[in-house]
This record gives sequence, structure tokens and C-alpha cells, in this order.
Amino acid sequence: MGSFSVLTLFSGRHLMHVRRLLALSLAVPLLLAGCSDEPKPTPKMPESTSSSPTTEPTEAETPEAESPEDFIRRWQAAALSAQNQGDTSEYRALGPRCKPCSDFADQVDRIYDEGGSVVLTSLDVISVAPAPGAEQFRLTRVLGKTKVLDSQGEQQQAFAGGREVLNVFLEQVRGKWRVQNFLRTKA
Repeated sequence: MGSFSVLTLFSGRHLMHVRRLLALSLAVPLLLAGCSDEPKPTPKMPESTSSSPTTEPTEAETPEAESPEDFIRRWQAAALSAQNQGDTSEYRALGPRCKPCSDFADQVDRIYDEGGSVVLTSLDVISVAPAPGAEQFRLTRVLGKTKVLDSQGEQQQAFAGGREVLNVFLEQVRGKWRVQNFLRTKA
């Protein structure tokens, strides 16, 4: 008989009432816990037990190809640096088979080897544009005043500078631009 009374107690409307009461009794402590002034607990992440290091994303293996225009600007920056610093290695590397490039670098090396120096106040690339012919570009630049000094710092030569136009012939060697030749033209 006892089991019958239990069944009738939790049957029908009474069962629904008990379920609501049970849900409410479980919900109230959860709601009250959310209203406390204590800081929220932060979950602890388990430390990695892996012995292999995590790899960071890296730049692409092959950098974006340099445009001929950007290469020519870099070549001119190397020319300015070669004259003012006396180190022609970068300039030579950008045109290893270029005869006028080698002649220019040889002059700079000779000045510095004798204890002299070159002071080129500026070299501004105005424009680089494709010219008729394969891998040929028209470089317009403005050179600042240039002084060639001897080992005592005495001026041996001076150049006023000014606007100059070069036809620059490029070639690609193993995917990299190189100066093949250049010719001065009329501005």
C-alpha cells in the first residue's frame, strides 16, 4: 500500500508541481552564485606536455618578386652609399657583368684606397619608366653636389650635380634582377 501512495503522490498534477519545485530549488542557488561580489574564477589551462616547440607562422619562403623599378631604385641607393661610405660590394653585386658599373666602382675604390673620400650630397630618383626594348628602363635622377677629397681632406674635384637620364638595361639571373648595362642620354 505504501508504494501505491507514493505513486499517487507523484502522479498527474502533483508530479508537475514537484518537478517545478525541484527545478526552482536547483535554480535559486545558481542564480545567487552569479550575483556574488567575488571575482569570477578563471579556468586554468593545462600545461602542454609536448616536447616539440610550437611553430609560429613565418613569412613565405619566397618573398614577393621585386619589380624592375624597385630594383633600379635600390641600385641607385647602393650607388649613393658606395660613394659616401667607400664600400662598393653591394653596388657591384647588383651588376656584376655591367662594364660601366665596374668602371664606376673601380673609381670609387681607387679614391678610398688612396685615403680619399667622396661626398655626394644627394641622389634623388625622379622616375623609372619602361623604355623601348626588352628589359630596358629610363631612369631620371637628380644628383646633388659632389666633392672628391684626398687623404688630407682637400678637395680634388667638384661636380655641380643636376638632372641626368640613364637608359638602364636589366637582366634576370636566377629570378633576380641585375644591371647589364647603362648609358647616359640627353635629358
